[in-house]
Amino acid sequence: MMTDPFDRDLARLAHSTPPPTLDGLERRVATAIDAGVSDTGGLSVHGLALAGGVALMLGIVGGGAVAGRIEARERPVAVVALDAGLAPSTLLLGR
Repeated sequence: MMTDPFDRDLARLAHSTPPPTLDGLERRVATAIDAGVSDTGGLSVHGLALAGGVALMLGIVGGGAVAGRIEARERPVAVVALDAGLAPSTLLLGR
């Protein structure tokens, strides 16, 4: 005996007949897809090339902006100094 409401609803759906509005649904969907493809002509090589070029330019510009920010700047080397900003042990490690 099923007591779970989910099982009860599934059993009721299994014994019911599908509504008449579903008749020919697959045919209608396939017809709509075929009509949509013929209207747009599918993907164009020009559109794909344009999208690829824009993505490449965004990568180059974005990479250049990030690289400009984190560019290594020369600092004076001071092994023993109070204002070096680093502990002497990190200077020995080459950081």
